[in-house]
Amino acid sequence: MRFEDIIPYLGDFGKFQKIQLFLLCLPIWVTGMHALAMTFLAASQEYRCFVPGWDDYSNKTGSLNYSLIFPTGEDGQYDRCNIYAVNVTRGVWYTIPDNTTATEQCNQWVYDTSQYKTSVFSQFNMVCSRKFMNNLAQSMYMAGMLVGAVVFGDLSDRFGRKRLMFISQIIQVMSGIGLAFAPEYITFTILRFMLGAAHSGVFLPAFVIGMEFVTPKGRTMAGICPHIAFAIGYCTLALSAYLIPYWNWVAFVIAVPDLLFLIYYWDKIIPGSARWHLQNGHKEKSKDIIKRAAKVNNKQIPAKVLDELEPDVKHNAHVLAMMRYPRMRVRGFIIFYNWFTVSLVYYGLSLSTSKLPGGNDYLNLSLSGIVEFPGFLFCILLMDRLGRRPCLCMSMIFCGVACIGAGVIPILSPGGGLDWLVITLSMIGKAFTGSAFVLVYNYSAEAFPTVIRNGVVGVSSMFARVGGILAPLVNLMGDYTHSSVPQIIFGIIPLIAGGLALLLPETNNVPMPENLEQGEQFGLPGFYDQITIDRSKYEQVSYSQHFLPVLTISQSVCSKWSHFQ
Repeated sequence: MRFEDIIPYLGDFGKFQKIQLFLLCLPIWVTGMHALAMTFLAASQEYRCFVPGWDDYSNKTGSLNYSLIFPTGEDGQYDRCNIYAVNVTRGVWYTIPDNTTATEQCNQWVYDTSQYKTSVFSQFNMVCSRKFMNNLAQSMYMAGMLVGAVVFGDLSDRFGRKRLMFISQIIQVMSGIGLAFAPEYITFTILRFMLGAAHSGVFLPAFVIGMEFVTPKGRTMAGICPHIAFAIGYCTLALSAYLIPYWNWVAFVIAVPDLLFLIYYWDKIIPGSARWHLQNGHKEKSKDIIKRAAKVNNKQIPAKVLDELEPDVKHNAHVLAMMRYPRMRVRGFIIFYNWFTVSLVYYGLSLSTSKLPGGNDYLNLSLSGIVEFPGFLFCILLMDRLGRRPCLCMSMIFCGVACIGAGVIPILSPGGGLDWLVITLSMIGKAFTGSAFVLVYNYSAEAFPTVIRNGVVGVSSMFARVGGILAPLVNLMGDYTHSSVPQIIFGIIPLIAGGLALLLPETNNVPMPENLEQGEQFGLPGFYDQITIDRSKYEQVSYSQHFLPVLTISQSVCSKWSHFQ
């Protein structure tokens, strides 16, 4: 009797599963706020050079004469990084001799505090030659996610998912609260890195524990719940920043809820992963959790069934084995590129909402989370009707076209009259990146043989994290070139990914390959006549705990539409 054989005895999606899933979505809600916190913690403010003798002179009369103080750039705007070398006495400017244009770099700035009273942007002077510091701090968060996925994924295999989730929550709350009191940039960046690592340590174990008792019939909606919680985190972050215009307090407020979730340490709240206990020789502990679930759901499990419960047998090969097979190698590179693309564009668009023309920073970020819901609906309605390949291709191409449109419009219409259209196209692009994320998760779990499936998804996830690390740096290009450059890049890359997706074989309602030879022949004419595999067997295969979160997402979000009905 395997673990999956026990789940039907508990019911499709009973009271126990619903309570556990709700409780485990709460920490994911917090990770959603931390992931995009830099949007408001380091919100950009208008600024100019500090003028000695004026900004530090209390008895000012008249107004500051910009033409005497600041050089004029090629764009006709006053320079915010340099100042004329002038002599200033008691608020009166005595310019240097005529026809002299000597300038000097500013080392102090004055910031507009009408919207954001304080910001990391102004506190650490992330301007001029230091403007890269904002995006670098966000890239460090993404790098933390990569390290956290590898380190905490391995440790959760060894010491248990719940234990590592609890440790990650402690790291997250300590780093989050410490961030509010960061005295300088290096400390701030280190704490952001730790928050990124804790992000992976909280999200992945919480997702898996919440999904392991859900049957395939209930996995579609249950699998979307964590993503909904993550998107709600966007909206909550925007609301917090709107009510609190001080970055220190925003960082503190979004970190405090994690203190409440430390009660998950007690088994009476979150009993932990029954599957992990079974796989690691703790059969009695696993049986206790199963009995508790059955009791809450008012179900009865025969004692004989529990006594026959045995751990799954693992059969894995190294992921590099697929490099010996030409067709499977090409398929892998296409999937890796799609993972890189969807993560790059997803986080790139999310983090650039405050730079959208016109609009409102708070509203734009909230919309960025809300528009993901239509993307999920797109997957539910069309994945099993049209197939995985067409849906992935459409998601990438629609995203690319929308992003290119959002980038080209400001160039063709610089007056700002079409700001509403730029925002709309950006949100359409974000919606389709959400659906593309779901689709690429699913395809990775279906298009490769069982013996390397874990490794393929793991490598794919690493490519996605690289995309997330580069996303803030692509946004930074807009500060050095043209503001439309990042949007155009976010459009061209998905168009390439969508075109490459057409080269992939369809995986909808076909048996999944089991060994490397079948993986190489997958998608060729006659393959489906040569192989007879029960698809449900692969929905229940025992995956390595390290990559199970990713595979569970694909199974949950992309279950058969007939099951959902």
